[in-house]
Amino acid sequence: MNLSDLLKVSAGYRFYIQLGLALFTFIFFIILSKTLRKTTLKFFGHFSNKIPNFLDELTTALSKPLDYWWILTGLYVGLLISPFVYYPHFKQSELIINENLVINLALIPYSFVNLGYTVCFILLLTWGAYNCVDIYEQILVNIGSKFTLLDHSLLIRFTSRIIKLMIIIIGSALIIVQFDINIAGIFTGVGLGGVAFTFVAKDTLTNIMSGVVLMIDRPFTIGDWIECGSIEGIIEDVSFRSTRIRTFEQGLVIVPNATLSNDNILNWSTMPKRRAKFTLGVTYDTSKEQLENFITQIKETLEQMEEIEKNTYLVYFKDFGDYSLNIEIMYYTFQTGLKDYTALKEVINLKIMDLASQLHVEMAFPTQTIKMQP
Repeated sequence: MNLSDLLKVSAGYRFYIQLGLALFTFIFFIILSKTLRKTTLKFFGHFSNKIPNFLDELTTALSKPLDYWWILTGLYVGLLISPFVYYPHFKQSELIINENLVINLALIPYSFVNLGYTVCFILLLTWGAYNCVDIYEQILVNIGSKFTLLDHSLLIRFTSRIIKLMIIIIGSALIIVQFDINIAGIFTGVGLGGVAFTFVAKDTLTNIMSGVVLMIDRPFTIGDWIECGSIEGIIEDVSFRSTRIRTFEQGLVIVPNATLSNDNILNWSTMPKRRAKFTLGVTYDTSKEQLENFITQIKETLEQMEEIEKNTYLVYFKDFGDYSLNIEIMYYTFQTGLKDYTALKEVINLKIMDLASQLHVEMAFPTQTIKMQP
C-alpha cells in the first residue's frame, strides 16, 4: 500500500475523525470546567489578597457564569472542528456511505455559530458583571465602616442598583449590535417617545428623583427606626421608586419616595440619648417632711445610676392636683434602644416603689370625699 492509498483511506474516515475530535473537545471542556473555573478565580484572587473573603465572594458571583462559559467554549470549539459547520472558502468533510452515496452534513453556517457564541458570551459576561456589583457593594460598606463615622450603606446600595441597571443596558446594546440593528435609530425613537413617557410616568419619575434626593440628604439608613406622618417602623430597603418600612406590628409599608421627601421625617435611631418623663402623684396625707425626703431619695437614686446622664435629671414638687400632690420626674438615658430603654424604666420605677414603701408614702389614685350632714 503506497502513500496515495493511505490518503484515500484517511479521506474516507476524515468525517469520523473530525466528529471524534469534536466530541472529545466538548467532553474535555465539560470535565475540566470546574478546574478551569477555580484556576481563573484564583488568578483574579491574587489581585485582592488584602480583602477578607474576597475569593469566596468572587466564587459565589462568578462560579456559574464561568462554568457555563467553559462549557459554551467547548461546544463552540467542538462545532468548529466538527463536520457540521459550513465554511464559505473551505470544503468540509463528507459522510461516505459507499462510492455512490456521499452526504454533506455541513449545514450550519460558520457565521451563525460565531454569532451564537458571541451573544451567549455577552450574556454570561453581563451575568458575571451583574453579580460582581454585590462584591463592590460589600467592599465599600466595609471600607466605609472603618474609615468614616457616617453610614453610607444606603447610598452604596442605591448606586449599586444603578450600576446593575447600566450593566443590563450595556449588555443589551452589545447584543443588539451583533444583529446589525441600528442603535442610533432606537435611541432616536426613545428620544421622541420620551416626551410622551414623561407625561405618562410623571409620578414614577418624581419618585425616582426623590429617591436620589434621599440618597444625597441621607435622613436615614437601612435599619433605622423612623416616623413619618402616621407611619412608624424600621427601614428595610430603598429602591428607585419606593421605600419599604417594617412596622412594629410586623406589617410591611411601601411608601413612595416622593412622600418621604416632602414630609417631615423623625429618625429615632439617631438620638444620642432618650428622655423619660412622667408625673407621680402621692396622697394629701403625705407630710411636708415625707415629701421632701421622698424627692431627695429619688434624686440620689438617679444620680447613682450609670445609665442616667448626670446633671440633667429633674425631680421636683410640681403642683397640687385634684386628688394628689404631683411630683414631676424627668431624666435622660443613654439606653436609646426600645428594649434597653423600657428595661431601665422598669428598674427605676421599681426603685421608686421601694422608696415609697420605706418612707411610708402612698401613691394617689382618683378619690372623692363625701361629707354627710344631718
